[in-house]
Amino acid sequence: MKPVIGVMAHLKTDMGPLGHSHTGNTYIESINKVGGIPVMIPTMLNGEEDMEQLIDQLDGFLFTGGIDVCPSFYGAESHRLLGKSDSRLDKLQIPFAQKVIAARKPFLGICRGHQVLNVACGGTLYQDLSEIEGVRLKHFQDAGYGDIAHKVTIEPDTILSRLYEDRQIWVNSFHHQAVKDFGKKIRLAATSSDGVVEAIEIEDYPFGLGLQWHPESMFGVGVESMRPIFEAFVNACR
Repeated sequence: MKPVIGVMAHLKTDMGPLGHSHTGNTYIESINKVGGIPVMIPTMLNGEEDMEQLIDQLDGFLFTGGIDVCPSFYGAESHRLLGKSDSRLDKLQIPFAQKVIAARKPFLGICRGHQVLNVACGGTLYQDLSEIEGVRLKHFQDAGYGDIAHKVTIEPDTILSRLYEDRQIWVNSFHHQAVKDFGKKIRLAATSSDGVVEAIEIEDYPFGLGLQWHPESMFGVGVESMRPIFEAFVNACR
């Protein structure tokens, strides 16, 4: 049987009084292309029991991109360059991620999802890349979603190092925040040439990977270099 993978919806706040749960079809297509069955998890659930039932019934989880994580969830005051945030999303996704990790279910975190992973494990974020000395690359590209922006260097003995022979791969880039202090059992998996954390993973875990770039935007439109990531994730969910 194909593995069934829960895709965390993003909250669109400008549609109705409660907002709108949605997800981009590149996430859906990326899972479809490698033999998984994607199902969307809405931005509203009825408490912890619903979370636990979903985690028990589904085979893996994909945490998608989106708005900034509220700094209060990692003990910080709001930076003047903080982007749009909404605590309703954080109140769902952070504890959900913690429960997924406790259940040792496979997951992939992309962009915001990569940051949610770190915060869920007790880590912190740079609220804007201007806080990091020496950043020189354009990390929020003004180009197509399938286009590439810069290289990342993969750390040895990581999930990514087992997927790619080359230590450097080309990625796209659509973010203004980044991982700062690593959460518990979070280890570095890749960086950009200017030192920004581009990938993290959980130590001693079946498959727990966070990526700052958007591999689904590349793979969903036919960029095959991102296929190994989705194949490995879906295979881990089987």
